[in-house]
This record gives sequence, C-alpha cells and structure tokens, in this order.
Amino acid sequence: MTREARPKKADWSEGTARKKQAGVSDMTMLSKITNEAINENLKMRFHNADIYTYIGNVLISVNPFKDLGIYTPEVLKSYENKNRMELPPHVYAIAEGAFRNMIAYSENQCVIISGESGAGKTEAAKKIMEYIAAVSGGNSSSIKEIKRMVLATNPLLESFGCAKTLRNNNSSRHGKYLEIQFNAGGEPVGAIITNYLLEKGRVVGQIRNERNFHIFYQFAKAASQEYRDKYGVLGPESYLYTSAAGCLDVPNIDDTKDYADTIKAMDVIGITPAEQDDIHRMLATILWLGNVQFVENDEGNSQITDPNITQFIAYLLEVNPEMVDKVMVSRTIETSRGGRRGSVYDVPLNIAQAQSTRDGLSKAIYDRLFNWIVMRVNKAMQARAESNYIIGVLDIYGFEIFEQNSFEQLCINYVNEKLQQIFIELTLKAEQEEYVREQIKWTPIDYFNNKVVCDLIEIKRPPGVFAAMNDACATAHADPKAADQSLSQRLTACSHSRHFELFDGNFTIKHYAGDVTYSISGMTDKNKDQLMRDHLELCKSSSNGFLQGLFPEDLTQDSKKRPPTASDRIKISANELVTKLMQSQPSYIRTIKPNENKSPSEFDDKRVLHQVKYLGLCENIRIRRAGFAYRQTFEKFVERFYLLSPQTSYAGDFIWTGDSKAACIQILKDTGIGPEEWQIGTTKTFIRHPETIWALENQREQYWYNMAQRIQAAWRQYMAVKNENAGKIQRAWRQKRKAFELIKFREKGDELLNGKKERRRYSVCNLRSFNGDYLYVNDNSNQTRGYLLREAAGIGNQQAIFSLGIDFLVPRSMRSARPMPRQLVVTNDQICIIEEKVVDGLIQHATVAKAPIASIKDLAMSPFQDGWIVVHLESQPDLVFNCDFKTELLAWLNNISHGRVRLQVNSVIAYHNKNMKTTQLKFVKNESVQQPVFEKKTVQVCSGLPAGTRSQIAQVKPPPSAARVSRPQQVSDSAYGHPQQQSQPQQQRHPLNQQQQSPPRQQQQQPPPRQQQQQPSHSMAAARPSYSSAQSESARRPSAPPPPPPPVAEEPQNLCHKALFDFKDTGDGMLGLEAGKTYEILEKNGTGWWLATRGGVEGWIPSNYLNPEPEAPSRQSPAAPVLPRPPALRNGSGTNGAGTESGQVDSMAQLAAALASRSPTTATPTNQKPNVPARPGMNRFAQEDSDEEEAWE
Repeated sequence: MTREARPKKADWSEGTARKKQAGVSDMTMLSKITNEAINENLKMRFHNADIYTYIGNVLISVNPFKDLGIYTPEVLKSYENKNRMELPPHVYAIAEGAFRNMIAYSENQCVIISGESGAGKTEAAKKIMEYIAAVSGGNSSSIKEIKRMVLATNPLLESFGCAKTLRNNNSSRHGKYLEIQFNAGGEPVGAIITNYLLEKGRVVGQIRNERNFHIFYQFAKAASQEYRDKYGVLGPESYLYTSAAGCLDVPNIDDTKDYADTIKAMDVIGITPAEQDDIHRMLATILWLGNVQFVENDEGNSQITDPNITQFIAYLLEVNPEMVDKVMVSRTIETSRGGRRGSVYDVPLNIAQAQSTRDGLSKAIYDRLFNWIVMRVNKAMQARAESNYIIGVLDIYGFEIFEQNSFEQLCINYVNEKLQQIFIELTLKAEQEEYVREQIKWTPIDYFNNKVVCDLIEIKRPPGVFAAMNDACATAHADPKAADQSLSQRLTACSHSRHFELFDGNFTIKHYAGDVTYSISGMTDKNKDQLMRDHLELCKSSSNGFLQGLFPEDLTQDSKKRPPTASDRIKISANELVTKLMQSQPSYIRTIKPNENKSPSEFDDKRVLHQVKYLGLCENIRIRRAGFAYRQTFEKFVERFYLLSPQTSYAGDFIWTGDSKAACIQILKDTGIGPEEWQIGTTKTFIRHPETIWALENQREQYWYNMAQRIQAAWRQYMAVKNENAGKIQRAWRQKRKAFELIKFREKGDELLNGKKERRRYSVCNLRSFNGDYLYVNDNSNQTRGYLLREAAGIGNQQAIFSLGIDFLVPRSMRSARPMPRQLVVTNDQICIIEEKVVDGLIQHATVAKAPIASIKDLAMSPFQDGWIVVHLESQPDLVFNCDFKTELLAWLNNISHGRVRLQVNSVIAYHNKNMKTTQLKFVKNESVQQPVFEKKTVQVCSGLPAGTRSQIAQVKPPPSAARVSRPQQVSDSAYGHPQQQSQPQQQRHPLNQQQQSPPRQQQQQPPPRQQQQQPSHSMAAARPSYSSAQSESARRPSAPPPPPPPVAEEPQNLCHKALFDFKDTGDGMLGLEAGKTYEILEKNGTGWWLATRGGVEGWIPSNYLNPEPEAPSRQSPAAPVLPRPPALRNGSGTNGAGTESGQVDSMAQLAAALASRSPTTATPTNQKPNVPARPGMNRFAQEDSDEEEAWE
C-alpha cells in the first residue's frame, strides 16, 4: 500500500476519551461463527452499554430501554464525514454512509429497519431522519422549512399511528415509508410519506393492559377548555374506547407534553387552525361513538340506551339526529333481480350487529382521518425544486407472535416476510448470483430463501391464504360464520406446503421468525373491510365539508366489480414497497429486543437467540466473510478514484485513453493494493475487505488535501509577501509620522532662529531628534545619575522635558565670572541649574539656581553661531550659560510657555548678575579662532552659516582613512537619537564629557549596544564646540583653512592615553589593550575607534576603553582611587538604570579620580592656548587669570 494509505502515528491521548469496548464491534471478526457466539457477543456489549454492532455494513441494534446519552449534538457531529469503521458502531454511521453514498455515487438510498415489535425500529428511524436533517446542506428558508417538517412528522404520526402494546410502549401500528427528496447538491427539497395498513381495529378495542392510539389519551387529558366546551371532551376514563382495556397511563410517556408536541408539529407542517378544529371534532366523535350502548327491545332487536349521546354525535357530525339513530340500529338492504335494482328494506339489527355497525363507523372515520393527515403532510412537504435523489427510511411494524393471532397479525407478519425476502435477495442471494454473473471466484453459502412462505400467503394459483379468504368472502358474504367455515375448507388447498398446517379452526404458518398459529374466526369479516352504504350516506349528508372530504365516494355509481378486500390492499402495498426498495441501494438496521419486561438490565438469552436465528445473522456473517465487501461498476470506480493514479490523471484531469476495465486495474496497481484484495469481474470491480476501500477513500482525500496544501502554500506565500510589504509601508509611515512630528518641532525651533542667528554647520547637517531628557532625569531607578539629579532639583513627580550638561557662568569672589560645568533641568514649571562636585572622594549634587518658568521674560542670544544664552528673569539674577542644544531648548521653552517666551538677538546682551547689577556680555567676531572662546565677558567666535540656513537631512560619509590597517566596524555614537559626530576626528572636550565604561565581554568587536546607549554625553561632547585653543586639533578641521598658527610651546606630536580596561585583539586590524598601559593616538575618528600604536604595532582600538584625559608629557597621571558607589555622570552618560552596578561604580570612580587629579597650569599668553591638563576648580577653557580681571562682588 502506498505511503499515503498508511495509518497515522498512534497518539497516546487518542484512547483516553474512548470507553473500553466489550466483545467485537464487527461480528465478521468473530473467531467462531455460530448463533451462540453471536448471542454471547451481543450480551457482553449490551451489559457494557454498547447497543450497536456491525455485520459488515449491516447494523445490529439492541433496545437498551433507557437513555444512554449517545444522541447528543456533539456525538452527531463526530460522525460527520467519517468512514463507518473510524468510530464505534452507531445508527448515525449508517445514516452518514447512506447520505455520502447518495452524493458520491448519485444513487438513491434506502434504510430498511426490521425487527419485532418493541425492538426500537421507530427510534432508529427518528435518529436517521435527525442525522440527515442535521448534516444535509442548504441555508435557504425553503430547505430549512423542509427539514423542520420532516422532523415534525415524527411526533405527529406517532400520536396518530402508535400505541402501547404488551411488548412495546410506543409500538408502530402502521407502516411508514418516508422518502426524503434531494437536489443535485444534496439539499433536501421535499419529502413523501407512504402509509401501510393502519391497525384501525385498535380504535374500537384492545386486549387487557394495552391502549388505544396515543392521540386519544393526549386529547382527553390535555385538550384546551375551548375544545372541552365545544366538543364535550372528558377524561380518558369516561370513554369505553380508551378505558375498556384498563390502561390509562404508561411509564415514561407524558401525554400532556406529547399533545403539545403534536399541536406544534401541526403548526410546523402548516395545518390551519380550522383544519385542526375539524381533526379534534372527528376525534371527539369517535370517543362519543364508543359510548353508544344498546339494549334489546321487545322484538329482540337493538335499541339505543341513551339517545342524548346520539344527538350529541349528530351535533358533532353536523347531520340529522334521526339519521344517526337509524344507522345505529338498522341496515338498509337493496335487492336486485336480473341485473336490475329491486326493493329496498330496512333490516333491524340485534345488539351484536349494532355494536359492529357502531365500531365500523368509528374505524372508518379514524382510518379516513389518518389517511387525510398523511395526504396533508405530503402536500406540505411537496418538493420545492427538482428532485434528483431519494433517501428512504422504512419504519414498519415488526414481527408479532401472540397467544391469539388473527387477521391483523397475518398481515403484519406477511409484510415482514416480504422485507426478509428483500434482505435475502439483496444481501445473500443477490450476492452469490452476482459473483457467478461477474465470474468472481468465491465459496458459495447455503441459505434459507423465504420466498416459499411469501408465495404461500399471496399466490393465486394454487390459491394461497389471501386467495382462499377472498373466495370465502365472495361465496358466503351474508353470514360471517358461514364465511369462516368456507375459509377453513378452502385452506385445505394450502396443505401441500410443508410450511403450513391446518387444524381445529386454526392454521399455522412457519415464518422465518418462527411458527405462528392464527385463528380463523372473524378473519373473513375483517378481510372484507367494506364501508356500509348507510355509513357513507350518513357522512355524505353532513354539512361539515371536512367530513364530506373524508368520504369522497360517489353514491350514484353502481359498480358490478367486487371491491378490493383488506388482503388485496396490503398485498398491493407490500409489492409496491418492495419495488421502491429494490430501486435503491439499501442499508440495513436489524433491531433486537433483549427482554419482554422492558428492563434496561435484563438480557433474555433464549429470546435473543431466537431473534438471532430468524434474522439470519449467522448466514449474513458467513457470506460477508466469504465474499467481497465492496463492488462497483468500472465507470463509476474510475470516476471516483482516477485521481489516485498518475496514468489516469494529471492535475486533476482524466487522461486515460483506454477502456474503464484497464483503468481500474491500473488504479489498483498504482495504489499499491495487493492482488488478493481485489478481483475484476465482467462489469464491476470487487474489493474484498472494507478496510481496502477506506484506504482508497483516504488516498483520495489525501490527494485533495495535498492540492489544498499547494494552494494554501501559494496563498500563504502571497499573503506573506503582501503582509511583509504592508509592514514595510506601515513601519515607514509610522517612522515618517514620527519624523513629521520631530520635523515639525524642529522647524518650530528653526523658525524661532530664522534670519536672526548664524547656524553651526553640524547643527543643520541632519535632522537630530529633540529627545529632551539627555541626562535621564525621568529615570526613577535608585542610585542613578538621573535619580540624583532629580532629587537635587526637588522636582518630585514632575517629568523633565529637557536636561543637558551646560557651561554655566559662575560668579567668583574678587574675580571675573567664568563658565563652569553644570547640569540644566527644565520641567513644565521650573528651570534648575545643578552643580556636581567631588567632596572627600564622593560626588555630590547641589542646586545653584532655580527659577519658575512663569518668571522667564525672554531669552537673549547673539547673532553669531555660538551657543550662549541669557535667560532674563523677573526679580532675580538672570541665567547665563552656554548650551550646545540651544535651538532645542528655545523650542521647549517656547512650547511650555505657549509662545510667551520670546527671543532677543544682539551682539551685546545686558543681564543682571548675582547682585542684580546690570552687566553686559559682548560677542565679537574673530576668524582666527575655530571655536568660540570666552574671555573677560567677551565671546570670540568665527563666522558660521548664514542666518537663514534650515536643518536638512544629510548623510556625510567619513573621509577615507590614511591608516595603514583596515578599519573595523564603526560604533555608533548617536545613541538615543543624539546628533552623530562628524566623520573627521575631534578633540575630546573634557574628562567630564567622556563616560567611563565597564569592561566589555570578551570576543566582542565593539562595545555592547546597551553600553552605547549609556553614553549620550559622549555624543554631545563630540557635537559641542570646545573652547580650548588646541590648534593642533583645529588645524585638522577640513571645513576652512586655518590661519598661520602662532608660536606655541613645543608639544608631543601625538597625545597618549592610558587604557582603563583590557581589550582582546580579534584581528581585522584591531589592536589589543592592556589595562594601565599607555598608547599613542595617531588618529581620532568620530565613529568611536581610534588609530593607536604601541611597540611599533598599529591598530584600531575602542576609545571608550581609554582614559579620556590625555597623559601629560612630563608625568603620568596618578591612578584613580576606588570610590564608593557614586552616581552617574552628566551629559547623559549615566546608565539610565540599564547598566550594571559595577559599571556605575567603576565609571564614577574614574570620574572622581580625574577631577581630583587636575593640576594647575602655568600662565600662557591669551593668544596661545596650549592643550594642558586643568587644575582642580578650573573649567575646560584653560584660561589664565589676569591682573585686570573685574572683581565679582
């Protein structure tokens, strides 16, 4: 077998939800094929609550007499689209097989349910209809209406056609064949019900402890008050027809509830309220007819005991009361002579005859009423569209054997013999005959053919039982007893059959289910079943149109033809039923009654064994074991499975050019089925075991599954590309949207400076995002720099909208004010200046200035490219400081003040000093300086870009390196969206601006990304102009050619820096670092990698592994002492709570050491600014005090 047909891998959880099975679920797998073995297997399964068992495709059902909870919607759904053997045996599996075979093979189907009375045939038929209605397609209103009507026929026909018997509380006393009509799409479009042989004799009498039809008890118990008043309805105990047998209530039957279901079913089917009234009128008439009693008068004839009852009956029938009285006690006889009508006589009736006449009228009305209901149901369920297929469900009375068996039992058992004949012909005889016809090799099986019993009952020549009864009725029709004697004589002609015995007014027929003895008494009279002319005239005279419609016969016609007898009608109906069933593909359900006491725990072995024998289950198993489970014509087999062979199909198309027989052989070979599993006949393909056909079906489903997978894969690939592109577009839009917001905010700052102040080149080369909080003041993590700044500023729960390291103009005693490093924090309410200083080796923070935002009058700047800002305040000293991100600060202040803060631009700015005295800050141009220089309250600055220059996106690539080794991968200095350093190397501003990093992991080519995010101050330091006069650095700026350098003190050609951490050489032009060693820097690149040399070896090293303070030429800087855990650095170099604790301690320790190790410098001319370390307390401008400095009071 092919790979696709292999069973899937077993799942350990598969069997946990399943109940442990008892016996075998398919009795073709029994080791011993005997009736006793079958009986024992059914017994084990019955006690395990497994009432269903298979014999091939035949379902054996044992009545449990209780609810097992196996008909829930969940169970029903589980059998949908499942093969018969995939799940435990169930009536739903039979319904599923019939429905799917109808769709797959375009053939009519029928489900034949057989068994004796009380075995569960009616319930099985109901479950079949429920399943088909649930799984069949169609969402239109008409299809849903048909489904509801089909289900509504169950309670309606059960009420009018079922009754409680000694063997069954809900015994079908009629036969019903329901044909559900489907369109080509498998949607129900209509239905037809055929009624067979209603047991109308039950209307007028029942044996002890049985009941009349359910509807009489429902009507008598639950009728509305309107009907009680209108039709004189009383309780069932008030009527002889319902109380004579002594059984008014039945366990597990709620007549009141069932009556409500019956009325609801009438509404669903569409029976109008007027029609329902007429139905109830006829039911009341029948009940009151049963109460008409007779006494003998003086002449010995019958007389009505209570005329009031007949008068009320006349009211119900809407006829003349006198006519009712006449019909009850007399009979009209018309004589004829020579073919001509003679005299008419009214013959009085005795009590027995009067009772028979009364009962005859009751039976006639109920029989016509039942047939009208069936006709009305068929009219309502008439097909709404063209019908292509049919699924028939046969629910008919089962085989009956009583102590007293009469004409009714003979008819019932005759129909069951016909059904058994169908079963034999379609499953046993037809099986063997087909093997012979198709030239299939197999072992013949002997079986009992009950056709001889059917012929014994229905054949005309030699006369059978029915023919003998008809002859007796024709020759002795006047006297019933004479007719019975004539029947006894004529039945002697049947004695030639070994299946018939006649003795003492009885005869025995050996049915397939057992021997049954019938009483001849009364048979001929029941066989006549003729409607008396008096009854017909009475009903035709009614003014009630509904009653007239029940009796459509024409009284004027005088037919010479003998009317058909009851046996004639049942024989015709049975043969028509057989014809219909033979035109469909059958499915069988054989029901078994486990005991006579309706007990859910009792299993009567003797009784079940008897049923096993007469149902022929043993022969069925033997023939299934010897034969083939599946057969199909070549054409339909190829049509179904041509997809499974590459020789017969390509891309779903049929490509075979040979005949169908050869195609079948090719398909079976290509699917890997062994030759012992199949044979080829003359017109059909035969497959031995059902598992093989299931494997073919699984391969076919797998083919479509594979095709669906291909389509789904292509669709998923398409959707993946579509979603990926959509994601790109969405991400681009989101980024662009954010960029729009940033650009808008940036443009706001540009508009404030537009045309008023020269711009620095690196401030407009790209669109740096305005992040605001560069010192991470909003980080609430303990012991971070932002947290300490927040505590020092005392801003509480407020959010900092802007924070940055600045150079704040600090007043000095007796000296000129000078810029010093401070921290600026701006909130929505205030602006704070915070000082960081080292005290006893520890960094402390203190607020040196604070002002409310509301007190800001305006901001003042120069028209040049410097970053000096004067914040004019009300009633307190103004704030003067140098800020690298002046445009962003201006935009934030303008935003939070709602445009109140304005900008003043002037080359001379007046401000109030500490003592509120007016002082001036002057700005002059000096093209000889490359960076702004503050000296004696004068800022010298070179020319910048024109004042109207706007920010623009520009990607500046680094210049080609002159290094003699390959450059490693660049490390970004633009963490958190800070402005990226230009490609050309820059002199680092000050040790405070360089974040000291914790040692990185080994084998890394660059510092981890988190460390890059923890040093925004490095980026700001690179972006902020240095006020040092380091001509060696400025000389390398490519933006403008420098003027001739003034004479300076001789300095080393290259600066040297000490390594703080080890760095492993990973190749690709790298140079390893060893902590404590000094390295000569040949080139500083803005990417964070510097070209260095030591011991004649050159290579790239990470700048954040070095001490930012260059080593002095004359001496080495002292080693930094290890300090207690200090806070993070300024200018955004803190960890923001994301770095390690050790990294914070080491970096702050290095900062403290650098601050403590500054040494004073010697005086130099003002035009010469050597790059030398600063002493403690000095800022990065390295300027020398002058004798002419203005004292700061």
